[in-house]
Amino acid sequence: MSNTREFGWFAVNVFFNRVTRMSAVLDEDEVQYYVPMKTVELFRDGQKIYQQKQLVTSLLFLKCDKMYLTQLKEKFGDAFYVYSDVETKQPRVIPDKEMDSFILVTSVGDMGLELLPKGDVECKIGDHVRVIDGVFKGAEGYVKRIQGRKRLIVSIEGIAVVATSYIPRSFLEKLDD
Repeated sequence: MSNTREFGWFAVNVFFNRVTRMSAVLDEDEVQYYVPMKTVELFRDGQKIYQQKQLVTSLLFLKCDKMYLTQLKEKFGDAFYVYSDVETKQPRVIPDKEMDSFILVTSVGDMGLELLPKGDVECKIGDHVRVIDGVFKGAEGYVKRIQGRKRLIVSIEGIAVVATSYIPRSFLEKLDD
């Protein structure tokens, strides 16, 4: 792994359910990170409750440089891997704009948020749009009909693809690619 000082967002898959342990280290090191969560509806003792659960088990994003990734590897060994560029085999830097939309869409607590299989959705199909109103205002992605409803598809290439709940057409602004 190269130790260049390229600073940005990286995705890591943390094995053996150690996201909490790694999060504690990142907090201690004052490193910005994000764990995508979803709100789920549960029933306990006849009562409806809402709980936050990881959207993608073991997935964590952190904003750092490649040197810090090397330091994490020394602390955690083989307990995680960094998503890498397919061609260069180097840790893949996720563009801020892509990460911002992903964080926005996955952090609003939308009950209709759905993780889609990476190979199941071709995100280039449909119009490239920006949401101009509502809880997803500012997010960018692609429009796709899923089960007859217009949904916004936001992806981090090769890592995760999510679909929002229904978004009215009046909340969408078409972007030129």
